[in-house]
This record gives sequence, structure tokens and C-alpha cells, in this order.
Amino acid sequence: MLAFAVFGHLNHSLSQETSSLTNLPPKRVLLLFGEVMSLPGNVMFEQAVRAELQKTCTNRIEFFTEDLDSARFPDEEQFRVFRNYLNRRYARNRKPDLIIAFMGRNFNLATDLRRTIFSTEPFLFVAATEVDIPNDLAELGLTGIVQRLDSVGTLKLMLRLQPETRRVVIVGGVSDTDRLFLRRIEEAARSFDRLSFDFWTNRPIAELPAAAASLPENTTILLSSVRRDVTGQAFYMIQAEQMLTPVSSAPIYTFGGGLIGGGAVGGSVIDTEVLGTRVAQMGRPALDGLPITNQPVEIRTNGTPMVDWRALKRWQISESSLPPNCVVHFQPASIWQEHRNLILTVLAVFLAQGMTIAALLAQRARRRWAEGEIQRQRAELAHATRVSTAGQLASALAHELNQPLGAILRNAEAAEIFLQQPNPDLDELRAILADIRKDDQRAGGVIDRLRSLLKRRNIEHDSISLTDLLQETVNLVQPEAAARRIRLALDLPARLPTVKGDRVQLQQVALNLILNGMDATESREASARQVTVSAREAPDGAEVAVLDLGAGIPADKLPRLFEPFFTTKPNGMGMGLAISRTIIETHGGKLRGENNPNGGATFRFTLPVNGV
Repeated sequence: MLAFAVFGHLNHSLSQETSSLTNLPPKRVLLLFGEVMSLPGNVMFEQAVRAELQKTCTNRIEFFTEDLDSARFPDEEQFRVFRNYLNRRYARNRKPDLIIAFMGRNFNLATDLRRTIFSTEPFLFVAATEVDIPNDLAELGLTGIVQRLDSVGTLKLMLRLQPETRRVVIVGGVSDTDRLFLRRIEEAARSFDRLSFDFWTNRPIAELPAAAASLPENTTILLSSVRRDVTGQAFYMIQAEQMLTPVSSAPIYTFGGGLIGGGAVGGSVIDTEVLGTRVAQMGRPALDGLPITNQPVEIRTNGTPMVDWRALKRWQISESSLPPNCVVHFQPASIWQEHRNLILTVLAVFLAQGMTIAALLAQRARRRWAEGEIQRQRAELAHATRVSTAGQLASALAHELNQPLGAILRNAEAAEIFLQQPNPDLDELRAILADIRKDDQRAGGVIDRLRSLLKRRNIEHDSISLTDLLQETVNLVQPEAAARRIRLALDLPARLPTVKGDRVQLQQVALNLILNGMDATESREASARQVTVSAREAPDGAEVAVLDLGAGIPADKLPRLFEPFFTTKPNGMGMGLAISRTIIETHGGKLRGENNPNGGATFRFTLPVNGV
């Protein structure tokens, strides 16, 4: 409830503040133009003034615009009518809080209106002119900005973009203002000895397109001021530009920022947008009731380097030749400019995906290394287990080796006796040698089985006869069973499928299970001292079972049988069954243990048959 109360209070306060701002009297700003309002430069100037004032003013602003159109109506009578119109409309009932006059050619508009109508209102001017500044501006309470032509800057930009230029054609008018602009260009031209200048000022504007169409190479055109041509016809600069640029065989340069976009290449221009922003900043205090006449008149002599990208392409001018501070208009937005946020988002996604993939690959490499290391350690441990198992069988294997070796010795001694006779019985000697060979093969078989068990080797995947594997394993452990007085039985069907795997490792599993069964039955009475190894074909492959008649596995220990280092033997390491399960699972099978209903335990493992 407190949160709702605070929110309601804030909302009420904001509503009151908004209401109070809405109820403030609006500020009136009057924009006066010496030329027709619709000219591109005037439009940019007005938009810049509006944007800058609205950016900081808390009051609502009402803008009023009026234009004199002095190019077509230059006489004093027209100015008097315009002055009376302003007096009736604004001086009596709607006095402006700020007046800004964009005069373009001279100061008459500002000084006359200051003396006759707007004697006390805050008044600023912008004049793009070469006329000398009147001395009485400060007395009249007028201040503002005077923008001069940057003739030198425009000629330098022209040569920078087209260094092969040798001739410059100047197009100008015959009015007083036109001639003043031409004199400034003539003064600037004296600094460019390498260029020849041709002034087209005494020709009708209507004849210029045909002349411009046949200009030779290495020629450029510079548009000066054309308020009136030799025929007395009034012109706007944009009209002259629109007549010349479609047919001209030479690129056209200009001083007016509002002409960029009509076909001219560019120039060090009068940027009306910059002028509008600056004069609005100068006039902003007036909307708060503060004086603005204490600001001195700003005189600007440098223009803004500005070009039309489309004109650059038309005249095959390289963008690399542009100065660093040049403003380029009408340049098509690049993919980066149009879709910057989308590209950054996609790049971020790709980067995140790349980092994720790299991390996954690194993790995969580490996992493979770890798996290899585990496999290596597992092989070492399996080998150590086989060595330990061989140690358990050592005495029985020694006994099994002594029998063939003793038989070989006795047969050899008998052969020597036969050879001492004058006429030895060769048939008997052949029989003795056959017995020696048989006993030698028997001893060699025992040694080969032991060597295979002890050998450190890589995992192999061969086709194995399960019958032969179990038979060899039982034969290997049979002497140990006999020494312990344990009956070791092998129950195999007539036919068993072959399996695919590592013979030694599978034999190790069977051997470990048989020895575990023998350990479980060793302390039992004579009738229960039996271990049976059997095999059969099962639905999921081939199944091998090792059954003993021992005491069985305690129920609480049955779930932990295959945990590493868990054992039920007093001196066991607890690794045999864990390694055995790992070997069987590596071969694609399963190993489990269970108690028999009638006592003892059975361990079973399955293996996929060959070809499955």
C-alpha cells in the first residue's frame, strides 16, 4: 500500500508539473528571410533554428516565418508593403520574444525593421554577404553572424579534387551584390597563378547551358552570385545550377551549401545549418528574458568543405582525395551503416558460438586425453592383476611343469641305456623320443599360457572361440584346483557362437571369477568344494556363468560388489571384479553377480556374438 501511495504521489506531482508547463505562455519566435522561404538553404536554416531552440526551452515555442523575396521584388515600394504587413501582424498584438533575420545579401532588412517596428524586441541577424558591417549595429541593439565567402578555400578544394584543372569559368550576375561577390573572387584568384580565370558575367543566363556543354578538358565552373543577369531577369542560384549541371561538360563548384544536391560537386560552402544552430544558441537566453545584445557580431571567413557523393562518381573523382573534415552528402549507406546493430548482434552470436565451440573442442580434447589416460592406467592395473593372479597359480603351475619335465628326464635316461646296448631297439627309441616331444609340448603349452597372461599388450579385437577360451582357462587353473582339492567342472554345449574381443582380457575375467569361486568354497566341506564353469547362447549374445557352492554374498554387500577397492576377502585388493566389469562393458557386454537359491553364488557375463 505504501508503494502505491508513493507512486500515486509521484504521479500526481508529475501531472501537476506537466500541467504547469503546459499552462506557461508560449514563446514566439519570428524568422525573417530576405529571399524566398522555399530555397534549400533557407529551409535548412529554419530547421536548424527550430531544433536547437526546442532542445533546451521548457516553454512551448510558436514559430512564425515570413520572407521578402527580394530577388524578384527588390524595389523600395515592395519593402514598404512588407514592413507594413509585419507591423500589422506582429508589432501590435503578437510581439515576438525573439526575432532572427536571415538576410543573405545586406543588412537593410534588420536595420530598417529595428528602426521602424521592432525597436525593443531581441533581434539577431545572419548575413551571408561581402558588404561592410554598418557602424550603428550596436547602437541599434543588433548582433548576429556575418558569413563571408570562402573563395580561397573553394579554389583549393577544387584543385585538391581535380589537380589537372587549368581553367576556371566564373558564372555571375550584374547586380550590385553580384559584382561585390565577383570582386572577392578576383582578389582570391590572384593567389592561383597556375589557373586562368574566365568570367561569364555579361552573357544572358539562358545562353550559358550551350556554352557550358562545349567546355574543353581541365576546365571547371564556379558559380558565384546570380541575382540578375544582363537582360535584367532575376534568378535564384538554384535556378542557374539546375540549368547548367545537366548539360555541362565540366564539373561545377559553388559557395552555397543549399546547392549541394542539385548537381554541383561542392565547395567550401556557406553551411546554413551550422549558421542556424549557432544563431539559435545566441538567441536562446532571450526566451528566458535575458539580454543578448552584449554578444559581439561573429564574423566567419571559413566555409565548410562539402561535396555531393553522386557528383564525385559522375566526374570520377576519388574519395581518397577529400580533406579529412569534408562533409559528404548523398552517399549511399553501407551495409555496416544500415545494419550496424544487426551485424554487431550477429557477430556477437558468432563470437559466442565460436567461443563455445572452441571450449567444447578443448573440453573434448581434454576428455579424450583423460579417457586415454584412464585406459592406459586401466591396462596397467589389469596387467598388475594378471601378474597377481599368476602369483596365486605359481605353485600349481610349478607342479604341472615338474611332471612333463620329470618325464622328459626319465625318458632321456632310458634312451641312454638303450643306446649302450650293442643292438639298440630303434622302435623303442622312437617311442621314447615321441614321449619326450609330447612332454615338451605339454610344458611349452603351460609356459605359453602363463606368458600370454603376463604379457603387457594393447587391446585386440579378434574373432574368438568361446569354447576354446574357456577350455584353456580351465586347463590353466586346473592344477591350482587340484592342489586345493576343489572339483573344477566345465559344462559346455556342443556348439557355442564365436565372440569378438581381446582373448587375454576375456581370459582374465574368466580366470578371476573361477579363482573367486575357488576362494569361496575352499573352507567348505568336501561335498561343497566345487566350481562349475558353463556357457550358453542367450538372446543378447553368449552368456558365461561361474557357479560356486560357497557361503554366498552377504545381502548388504551385494550392491557394492563391483565398486573399486571393495572386497569381501581378508587380504583382497578389491580391484578384480571392478576391472572385470570394465573389461566386459568395454566389449559391449554386462557382468552381474547373484546368490544361488540353494547356497553359493553365481557370476554371469554376456558378450555380443561375432557379427552382431
